[in-house]
Amino acid sequence: MYISLYRRYRPQTFSDMVGQSAAVGVLMASLRDGSLGHAYLFSGPRGCGKTSAARLVAKSLDCLNRKEGCEPCGECVNCRSIAAGEHLDVIEIDGASNRGINEIRDLKSHVSLKPLSASYKVYIIDEVHMLTDPAFNALLKTLEEPPANVVFLLATTEPHKVPVTIRSRCQHIPFHRITAADTAARLRYVCGKENIETEDEAVWEIARQADGALRDALSLTEQAVALGRGRLSLEAVRELTGGSSRSELETWVSALRTDPRKASVMLHSVMARGVSPERLCEALFVIFRDMWLYSLWGDKAMEALEVSSAEGKFLESESAQWQSDRLRSVCAILSRLMPKARYGMKGDVFSGLVLMEISSVINGAKAPVAPVSGRTYEPVPQVKDVREKRTAERMSAAAVSAAAGGAARQPHSSAGGTVPVSAGADSPSEALSFGNNDFSRLVNNLPADRLQIASALIGAEIYDAGGRIEICFDRPCAAQSFVSIDRNRKSIEEAAARTWGAGAPEAAESKSVTEKEVSTAENVPNAEGTPAAAAAQPSRNAEGGGRESAQSAAYGNLRALRRAGAEVLYIEKGSGEEPENAPEDY
Repeated sequence: MYISLYRRYRPQTFSDMVGQSAAVGVLMASLRDGSLGHAYLFSGPRGCGKTSAARLVAKSLDCLNRKEGCEPCGECVNCRSIAAGEHLDVIEIDGASNRGINEIRDLKSHVSLKPLSASYKVYIIDEVHMLTDPAFNALLKTLEEPPANVVFLLATTEPHKVPVTIRSRCQHIPFHRITAADTAARLRYVCGKENIETEDEAVWEIARQADGALRDALSLTEQAVALGRGRLSLEAVRELTGGSSRSELETWVSALRTDPRKASVMLHSVMARGVSPERLCEALFVIFRDMWLYSLWGDKAMEALEVSSAEGKFLESESAQWQSDRLRSVCAILSRLMPKARYGMKGDVFSGLVLMEISSVINGAKAPVAPVSGRTYEPVPQVKDVREKRTAERMSAAAVSAAAGGAARQPHSSAGGTVPVSAGADSPSEALSFGNNDFSRLVNNLPADRLQIASALIGAEIYDAGGRIEICFDRPCAAQSFVSIDRNRKSIEEAAARTWGAGAPEAAESKSVTEKEVSTAENVPNAEGTPAAAAAQPSRNAEGGGRESAQSAAYGNLRALRRAGAEVLYIEKGSGEEPENAPEDY
């Protein structure tokens, strides 16, 4: 029966392990010193040698003629039976198909039995992360304190799925992906043993396609040799993988700069052979990344790049024809195309995008920066901005009036301090300074329900603008909506007229800047999340302007505050605690 290459050339000694020097060093040192632990967890990507290392540990423990350095001899009965998977004391368990608690119970029932013919009984559980939670829980005690002659070797590609209670009972040894250079060297060794003629570019292409998995590289080699009739050629590898080999893409990159029409035909031919857009995008990204690194650091970058000698010559010649910032822009374009290609994209669409984007970079355009969102939003005008703009307009008008011999009034601060005049104003007048008594006099001139109005005016600025009283706030708030109510605004105007002789007492002729600002910034929410323009609903007197009693007026103001969304304490209707003589809608 024919045996595949990856099975025939599975490592039989620790020296045959490729690209895992750290893991092999730890295991061999423990075997030499006799300090091998009772449980190990091997983790790493596929095809990197986890199961092979576990078998080598079992062979080294049970070998009858162990060599110096703890290498198994590979010739004794135990070594041959372990390599064939027939030794009764080395039990290999597939965690994917034996993942239940019943299988672990069977294991526990046999683990305490002595080995039949070897010194140690070794349990190798592959894909251990596939075990169920009850199975892991059943394994905990046995894994923590097994018999003295029992060793557990667990292997997994996803160590994060293994419960931490299991990991803490094992010595975790990580295995790493095998580099392209190590993979290529191993392929040359295998092809030499099999008397297979090889092309160096074909070996490197298979090493890159394997992506760190030596088992995949040997499988691809076997298929390419069969396709090439006993010879490992680059043409056979291209046909096997559907094109998009590195050498072919390097030719395309050169043609894209010198002959765009030829490059378009070549890209269409590559896509027609069935290569996936995702794979092509990744291959192009690697080429342009290598060119970018070489353009920055020259020959020093070759130490970090996994390329052959021919690919190194291409980087040296082609990178000189590109600017480093343009190479970086192409890499950015390809990185943005990768997610789109991964989630599905027609080949014609992908080739068109690649040609258009890279051609624009070659012609001097920079890679566009993708916006965070597809929509653009116009900034909402804030009430504070509107107030500052109108204040500047009023100051300019005051300057013109002063130049003409008129007198412009200055703003009155409800807080009692000095209101600074804008630095851009040419008005020779200076801001008037009022003491704290001004605000007190204004409050005393308010009607009986002055408490709510006075509270709303804290922090506001009051202006006399040509017979109109204007009230401004630094930011949208409930007080702004409250003072814009007709009845409250009229009370403020009357109080201002009695206090400073400013404004007109007729409500019909006065328009507050607050109302205008609210209409301008109607989308600006107030403190309760309600738009200010929607919250400012006028509360009118049913008697057409007649004065209500102080108690009824207070109730009316509370209703207005609640409609404006102010954060005030009030008594809910139906709670049994309504004040006497409260209105129906209180």
